Amino acid sequence: MRKFCNSIARRASLGAVAIFITLAISASHAFAQAGARDAADLEALIKAARTEGEVTFYCAQVEVVAKRVAEAFSTKYGIKAQYIRLPSSQLMQRYAAEAESGNIAADVVFNAGNAVGFAEEGLKKGWVESISAAGLPVLKSGQFPAARNSGPTAVIQIGPEHIVYNTDRVKGADIPKTWQDLLHPRFKGQILIPDPRASDATLDQWVMIMHKYGEGFIKQINAQVGRRFGSGVPAIQALAAGEGMLMFPITRPSIDALSAKGAPVAGIIPDVVTGVEIQVMLTARAKSKHPNAGRLLANYVMSPEGNKVFNDDPGGFPIYDLSNLPKGYEPPSRTSATFKQQITTLLGFQ
Repeated sequence: MRKFCNSIARRASLGAVAIFITLAISASHAFAQAGARDAADLEALIKAARTEGEVTFYCAQVEVVAKRVAEAFSTKYGIKAQYIRLPSSQLMQRYAAEAESGNIAADVVFNAGNAVGFAEEGLKKGWVESISAAGLPVLKSGQFPAARNSGPTAVIQIGPEHIVYNTDRVKGADIPKTWQDLLHPRFKGQILIPDPRASDATLDQWVMIMHKYGEGFIKQINAQVGRRFGSGVPAIQALAAGEGMLMFPITRPSIDALSAKGAPVAGIIPDVVTGVEIQVMLTARAKSKHPNAGRLLANYVMSPEGNKVFNDDPGGFPIYDLSNLPKGYEPPSRTSATFKQQITTLLGFQ
């Protein structure tokens, strides 16, 4: 009886092994077939994009990023890439004006601030194609991190905001580390700030500060402000010229662009911070002048290779590796736009 039972057990065990091997082989074949389909999809997209020959994108990132992406994409695929670089608010205004007139120049948009809300409105109006519905090979393969796909857009970079200081005027223990440090008497009249209406990303940081510390804290910071500027670029340039000790908020690429030229500026990431989350948005195929080249460019910056190119600067975190993202980082609020007038008034802008 024992021999009989052992024989049955052995046969059952061998059967289980056979089933496992069969399933493993089937899975391997399925993966291979899926990989072949993904490769075929990408090749078909490349071929169609090369027929169009060029692509135009709008970019809210600094010039060096737009230029680097355009050159790398053109080199890889032999497709001419041209771009227009604008702050996020101006970029959306331009895109909306073109869409209303029926002549959208951008096939792809790399934008921050209220990028998701803008894309959702664009979807309703037929201007925009959802990233999730665009059939991009990098999404169909499951390679792109699902957590960074909002549906209408996808995050391709996270850049925490910085407090920038003039290294000739602020040193050692005087360098601020928290938002509360900005209230020190030494910084009275020495803080430079950009208009929160110029960039939704700038607004995001002020809204986060208000939600964490209250309106009263914003008023205290405002009392420390020496000069106000229309946008971040002239503000940080004035800081470099010695017209103040501190300037914020701004992301690291803008700091590095000046420090590389010898300007006395450096930045720190404060304890509680949000940042610029660059999103990729696609113009609807029926309204895009180069729809396939646009989809290929979107696919490129969402792939590990292209995402590394997009993020090849200190301070920008590629979405394939967020292990070093500051612990106090929180994504921008989706409701920041509703506080624009309130923040603008609190900061003394007319």
